Amino acid sequence: MIERIGAALKPARMLAQAEQRPYSIAPYQSTHCTGGAVMGTEPPTSTVNRYLQSWDVPNLFVIGASAFPQNSAYGPTGTVGALAYWTADAIRTRYLRSPGPLL
Repeated sequence: MIERIGAALKPARMLAQAEQRPYSIAPYQSTHCTGGAVMGTEPPTSTVNRYLQSWDVPNLFVIGASAFPQNSAYGPTGTVGALAYWTADAIRTRYLRSPGPLL
């Protein structure tokens, strides 16, 4: 199915590989997926600000490892926890008093 979707987009080059069965999650148990809603200092290059608040939708906060552009040398759990606390504090002490962009 995915090959048909890819072919419909008429790419200049497409590489399709046969599905490997059986699929096992075991090799990926230590993989930490990050990225997708990267944190940054300006809207053209990032999705959320330093408070994990969406640049486009001020009442949307994206908490998690999606804020990281890549994985660090270690698991992201501690940093995600710290950012979650930072964001929760900003929501409670700043955003709820005056909803809107925090920057």
